[in-house]
Amino acid sequence: MPQRPHRFYRLFFLILALLIARAAAGQELPKIALTAIPLREETITVDGALDEPVWRSAEEATGFIASEPVDGLPATAESFVRVAYDQNNLYIGADLHDPDPLLVYADERRRDALFDRSDAFSVLIDPYHDHQTAFLFETNPLSALSDALVSQQGERIDRDWDGLWEAAARRTETGWSVEFRIPFSTIRFESGASQIWGLQFRRRVPHLKETSFWSRVSREHPDFEIALAGHLTGIEAFHQERRLWIKPYGRGSYEINRTELNDDRHIDTDAGGDFRYKFRTNLTLDLTYRTDFAETEADLFQTNLTRFPLFFPEKREFFLEGKNFYDFGLSGRVQPFFSRRIGLARGQIVPILGGGKLTGKVGPYGIGSLYMQTEADEAVGLPAERFGVVRFSRDLGVRSNVGLIATDRAERTHSGSQTLGFDTTLAPNERLSLDGFWARSGGADREAPGQVHYQNFIWRDPFWRINVSHLRVDEAFDPALGFVQQTDLDESFGYVDIRPRPASGPIREIGLKTEMTYQMETDGDFLYKSNYNRVQADFWSGDFLLISVDPQRERLPEDFEIRPGIVIPAGTYHYTHTNIYFNTDVRRPVSGIVSLLWGGFYDGSRTSLLLDLTAAPGAGLKLGAGWQINWVDLPQGEFTTQIINGDFSWSLTNWMLLQGLVQWDREARLLAANVRFSWEYREGSRLYLIVNPSHQGDENALLVLTKLTWLWQPL
Repeated sequence: MPQRPHRFYRLFFLILALLIARAAAGQELPKIALTAIPLREETITVDGALDEPVWRSAEEATGFIASEPVDGLPATAESFVRVAYDQNNLYIGADLHDPDPLLVYADERRRDALFDRSDAFSVLIDPYHDHQTAFLFETNPLSALSDALVSQQGERIDRDWDGLWEAAARRTETGWSVEFRIPFSTIRFESGASQIWGLQFRRRVPHLKETSFWSRVSREHPDFEIALAGHLTGIEAFHQERRLWIKPYGRGSYEINRTELNDDRHIDTDAGGDFRYKFRTNLTLDLTYRTDFAETEADLFQTNLTRFPLFFPEKREFFLEGKNFYDFGLSGRVQPFFSRRIGLARGQIVPILGGGKLTGKVGPYGIGSLYMQTEADEAVGLPAERFGVVRFSRDLGVRSNVGLIATDRAERTHSGSQTLGFDTTLAPNERLSLDGFWARSGGADREAPGQVHYQNFIWRDPFWRINVSHLRVDEAFDPALGFVQQTDLDESFGYVDIRPRPASGPIREIGLKTEMTYQMETDGDFLYKSNYNRVQADFWSGDFLLISVDPQRERLPEDFEIRPGIVIPAGTYHYTHTNIYFNTDVRRPVSGIVSLLWGGFYDGSRTSLLLDLTAAPGAGLKLGAGWQINWVDLPQGEFTTQIINGDFSWSLTNWMLLQGLVQWDREARLLAANVRFSWEYREGSRLYLIVNPSHQGDENALLVLTKLTWLWQPL
């Protein structure tokens, strides 16, 4: 394989690292600031009523600036926010005025809801003040809780993270008010006096279609871009209460599989637990024994019309908490570490004996290390294995960083396969971002090492969005503990996207975009070319329309069996896809999505239709239905794929949730359902009851499972 490109990439990363070091030397520009008030003898009752004296005497954050509907104007709905703290908690009180208080609306009680139709108030906290990661807390007038970890300049919002905190809201004569209590033990920070934290408030008012921020965020930026947050001053936090966290569980299940010839029944019980300890160095140790993920939500069915594997996101709580310390690569395309490689194989669950992880930040350094062991599984044909990953990163200035990652996977007592990677980001200002990574896989059981390189340039301002990137994946690159969608790939990608806003009329913003993708094999042979062009319109009503045309050329290097008995011969194909996509404003009681794609498909044709409907008939109740169908007609044969799903979510209270999902896959002849009842009977402790019936061919199966967790915080 030619070595010159590899030398070029190494030189690129060296130059980029030097540029980062120079760019990071600059100081942060002055920002809007708010002083937190210490509570000495006073206490705050979190009930949504701002009747404690501190809420009348503390410095207030006000003067919110809108990003929608008109960027840069003072918000129509006024907001007044104050912050206080005691030894163990941060308190936030917000008095949210509305020009028409009777139109304040909320319909969600479910944990981690998006509040698309509700009035909502959000708090973003960057306790390290590193502009790299932050904690997001949101609520609505029904006191529903939604939280997330935010990273990558607000581009990545991980809503699977759940912290321990509380909020209470109530309606007032002028609008609504809310109080937050966020324990210091829930967030990660450096202990010390006279601290400065990053702080941002966002408010959304559906009937005004208004989104506003305390520290201004222009519409071209992500809502929660951490570097644009203001400052919270006056914090003196030395002690995090309840540093020890023990969470045992008990689980029982009953499973039956019936066919014409067999009637198998199985009863299973298990117990285990998790242990967490927060060191005063700001690192957190998590240990787990007989790790169980019985309560995890089911994956949505997907249809694959490509030569490459499908990607399913991680949903298991143990791997999600602190996952921002392990992030590396391109999600869904190239990831040296992908936690679903642990405990899942060939669609089956592999028993996890246990393991541990150490995560946190020490000064500007981020640390993530994980070690897990699985048991042998004869049914899946896998031996007992060990999995390890170590990730280090260092912040440089306001938005830049560098990092390393190393992973290992092996059978116990054997040498295994390792991956080593380096990544870096340069963001000298809020409009320009440069990033890239390099990784190498190898090991005793690998014939040859493989490498991957990636470089990316992004520019964005109120009118222009420009992105140029290059990705190269060697054929031999195979991270045993990661995910790679496509190897033997050399890809160049770029787009120019402009967003003009008409002075009048029903359209709020027009989007015009042209995008080019060109792929080769690493030896230079052509693979794929796309010239995607689209026009979109965001309407003042909240509706959205997109029309695109995508001429494509693709070479199949070998025969492709797209379906059993239907083989597309190797060769070069030309075809064009046209797509019309429309979605109504999600804030309506009934909203929907319609997408129609048609055009060529290799030497045949393809038509794809997506219909999705969501209804919110009452507070806490949401109903949904979806239909995806593909009609594919090829000279070698024709086939139809179809997936139908229906779901509901009913929040009986803010702590009690009943959910259901039913899915039908026509090709697999699979009908499956997942019904989950969860009750948080005390803070951090939950009871689950799960019922999973399924039918495929002549086989019927039923799984009934119950699980109880109990959180104990002795220290």
